[in-house]
Amino acid sequence: MKYLLILLVVLGFAACRDRIDTGPHAVHYGEDVCERCRMIISDKRFAAQFITGNGEAKKYDDIGCMIDDMKDAEKRGEKPLAVYVNDYNTGEWLDAGKAFYLGNGELKSPMGYNIAAFGSGEAMNASPFHKNGKALGGFGGLIK
Repeated sequence: MKYLLILLVVLGFAACRDRIDTGPHAVHYGEDVCERCRMIISDKRFAAQFITGNGEAKKYDDIGCMIDDMKDAEKRGEKPLAVYVNDYNTGEWLDAGKAFYLGNGELKSPMGYNIAAFGSGEAMNASPFHKNGKALGGFGGLIK
């Protein structure tokens, strides 16, 4: 009976350990540092992050920094469990695969990639940056 109890406790701890939080992690603006360029993440409109296989959140000050780092991670055989970008208008985290992307030099993102994410095509098209910008399609096109 004693061994059964020990086994159940060990299995309980193992089950808890395997649960990885794949939701967006909090970014401490003005404190957290971009994983790629090492600049302080300060502009919520361009922040991005991906969750690694061990549950670590890699945070970025610019969507372009995250894309470049993800390409390098892919070469190393690493695959993210989840990828998030901030909605340019609302600052809310979006699933990167469901967001709409707009490129425009007038956006002035922290590292000059000048890519903004939007939660809908309508929001992207209503942006004042849409007129002189370029719709970049989905995240799959950006990561290639």
